[in-house]
Amino acid sequence: MTGDELKKELVKLREAGLDPMLCDAKVPLVDVPVLAGVPTLAGDVTQGDYVNFPRALIGNNSVFLIDVDGLSMLDLDILPGDRLEVQMFTSVADGDVVVAEVDGGYTVKTLFTDSEGLMWLVPMNKEYDAILLTGTSWRVVGKVIGLRRGMPRASFSDCANAVMRTRRKNAKADEMDAHVDDDQPRNLIFKQFHKRRRIDFAAVRKAIERVVVMQLKHRYEWYAAYRILHDLELLDELQLSKFAQQMRVWFPDVALCCTSDSLGEYAVGHTSKAFTLWNRDVFLQDMRKGQSLIGFTTLVHRCEELSAQLFPVPTIELGLPF
Repeated sequence: MTGDELKKELVKLREAGLDPMLCDAKVPLVDVPVLAGVPTLAGDVTQGDYVNFPRALIGNNSVFLIDVDGLSMLDLDILPGDRLEVQMFTSVADGDVVVAEVDGGYTVKTLFTDSEGLMWLVPMNKEYDAILLTGTSWRVVGKVIGLRRGMPRASFSDCANAVMRTRRKNAKADEMDAHVDDDQPRNLIFKQFHKRRRIDFAAVRKAIERVVVMQLKHRYEWYAAYRILHDLELLDELQLSKFAQQMRVWFPDVALCCTSDSLGEYAVGHTSKAFTLWNRDVFLQDMRKGQSLIGFTTLVHRCEELSAQLFPVPTIELGLPF
């Protein structure tokens, strides 16, 4: 049928009250995985494996999904079993990841044109060779615009074992708490030692009171207590707010209260490296406007004194019933 004959037939159909549409878009019927490997191994996909649809129905940028099989795109985190979203009837450029048909097989690769004008399909894995498209029968089926990866499910036994371990751990902690003197302050941030030993909170409190609180002139001097407890591995992690809360519980009547903001200026500021190393030269190199060498020196002296009083770490024996 010629083009003019086709137009006449369409006119007749419209006059009869119908809305005919040309099936002018060739859509691949994809029922095999696309190889991230050698395209000739993609399966028995032939030119007949297409379905014609009206372009008006499917649009100019229709999308289909196809599964990945192979490792040639590993460096782009495209793995076997992943499902690619592929957009058809769209322009592609160098660097785009595409699904291409090469000599009758499907493959997913990166499109690239070299300095000589030759086009290649490039794998993102050094173990695979690039595919020169010159001299082959090829076409771009579509551009990869997304990746869907199924979320793995954890096994019931793994979850049950994790819950059991947590319950056992909590039960041991409760048993230890039951044998601790009620006069001891509640533990907000401190690490636990061996199951038969625990930090002597009273000794820690007295040392901080003697070295820091009794000599306290500036808020930043609280950082000496924080820094030494951290260096002695008594603190779980960098928890400035919880440390400040513990100090306010221990020393509620101190005028210069401990705050996470004042601690943070030293813990994460320009001088954090100097405080970690207790190095005056590093402090001078990093010193910024508003930072005081006198304050740094005072803080180092406080830390040295407190460290001497707390080392070795004061602990108490727990009288457990076994």
